Amino acid sequence: MKLKEDELAVLRSNGGSISSDLLGKLEVLQSKEREFLTLKQEADDLRVRLTEREEEMDRIREAITYKEDELIRREEDLMYREKVYTGERKKLEEMKRETGGLEEAEIMKKLEALKAEVASKEDELRTKERYVLAKQEELRLRESGMIEDEITYREKERALEFQERKVKSGSPRLDDLLMGGLPIGSNIMIHGPPFIGKEVMTNTFAVEGLRKGIPVIMVLTDKTSKDVRDEMKYIVSGYEEYEKLGLVKYVDTYTRAMGDKSQDPHTTYIDEPNDHEKLGEVIENIAKEFKEKNDYYRVVFRSVSTLIAYSDPNSAFRFLSPMCGRRKKDEAVSLFIVEKGMHSEPEIQMLGSIMDGMIDFKVDQLKTFFSIKGISDVQSRAYIKYTATKSALTIGSFALDHIR
Repeated sequence: MKLKEDELAVLRSNGGSISSDLLGKLEVLQSKEREFLTLKQEADDLRVRLTEREEEMDRIREAITYKEDELIRREEDLMYREKVYTGERKKLEEMKRETGGLEEAEIMKKLEALKAEVASKEDELRTKERYVLAKQEELRLRESGMIEDEITYREKERALEFQERKVKSGSPRLDDLLMGGLPIGSNIMIHGPPFIGKEVMTNTFAVEGLRKGIPVIMVLTDKTSKDVRDEMKYIVSGYEEYEKLGLVKYVDTYTRAMGDKSQDPHTTYIDEPNDHEKLGEVIENIAKEFKEKNDYYRVVFRSVSTLIAYSDPNSAFRFLSPMCGRRKKDEAVSLFIVEKGMHSEPEIQMLGSIMDGMIDFKVDQLKTFFSIKGISDVQSRAYIKYTATKSALTIGSFALDHIR
């Protein structure tokens, strides 16, 4: 409106007409006035922003001042604590200087007395240890003689077993169930879940033979000979003497697979757990040695499941089939542990086809049972309740409603 008024005033002053030059200057002035107004607006905006920045800087300065004050307070607190600590340490050092000499002498006297007492006790213990070792050796010699006497004494039992074509299992109740024992030349699958007593059954089976002088081959795929030796301590006294008599031979595929390089005089080690050819060769050599001196021998295979885990069911079957056939030919009695839950039903059927029977373990409502499948004539093929300890299986009634 102001521009229009200016134009109207000019026109009036010039009698209603305006030169082109004057119009041009008027446009220039109008353009500069517009630019000036724009710049003035920008300057106002910048002043507002500047004011905001200054306010923000004031807030930051206040925060910094507060932090500086806090740091000063903390520094003063630390200096005070350091002075207190220094003072206490000086007091402690002075007390040590005043009482240190007496206490140190007293402590030294006590130490000398303790050293003398310890030396006396050590001598006493060494004397007792020598006495105990001498007694242990004496007992070992007596035990060794007793073991040899027992083997000689039970020679008639061994001959009777072979004549009757049935061998004792180590559990009288199980022998009663089996109508006398396990048939000569049989291969038996021990099938069940872990920690249910399968190993106890195989251990008592092996010990029963050892007491009559019947040797045993222990094929180990998931234990060491030391582990088995520790288990046998709960079942028989003087187990190591049977080893020294050459009645126990271990074939170990486990120890070397675990990287253990230890040696055991009664153990033959297989470097690769899936080297079935080497495993079979070692078993055959031991079996030949045992067969030359005995009517038969016993075999415990712990376990087939681990053997399969290192290879595959078909390879294990190709190895086990001829191996079981040779044991039958040697009239050996063999137990093969198979873990329940690790194999499919076809695999169990395949393994069962090369066995002469199976003892099947199960757990039902926190109670343990086993059942005889195949093998021979038995008093019952129902699942029979039992309990297991580290030394034996306690088998319940299979003919009556209660145990007499």
